[in-house]
Amino acid sequence: MRIVVLSDSHGMPAAMEAAIEQQKTAKLFIHLGDGLDEFKRIMSKYPNKEYWCVRGNCDYTATEESTAYSWVKDVKIMFTHGHHWQVKYDLDELKLGAREKQARIALYGHTHVSHLEYDDGLHIMNPGSISCPRDFSCPTYGIIDINGKNIVCSIVKMEDYHGH
Repeated sequence: MRIVVLSDSHGMPAAMEAAIEQQKTAKLFIHLGDGLDEFKRIMSKYPNKEYWCVRGNCDYTATEESTAYSWVKDVKIMFTHGHHWQVKYDLDELKLGAREKQARIALYGHTHVSHLEYDDGLHIMNPGSISCPRDFSCPTYGIIDINGKNIVCSIVKMEDYHGH
């Protein structure tokens, strides 16, 4: 099963829409906050796709939680924007929060910098920003492939994306 992870679109939906089009075969799309309005608007065009989202510190009118936990098959996923977990400083609190709930995957945004890590059974991913990366690179998003007990996380760079 393929999951697409997006974050920090900040009112700029074009790259997010391009990423969703690239990954049309994915079953689940997750947005980690700061751009929920445009994410929901885009996902309404794909009624057969499942999507999850959490609110970010800039999603002022959103009613969603800023951290949530859910299951894909037998894999528990923690997904959060990250601002309440101090992710701009280190990932210790995030890892602790994921482990306390027995999550095998911890997803976070907020920093606008992509990050992949595997730490003692826990997959940690920040997909970076789909619209305004802070590491001077191109827009990025994440992919999680779950096949039985096998979990593979990766970052997709949209180097050929030149939209606005």
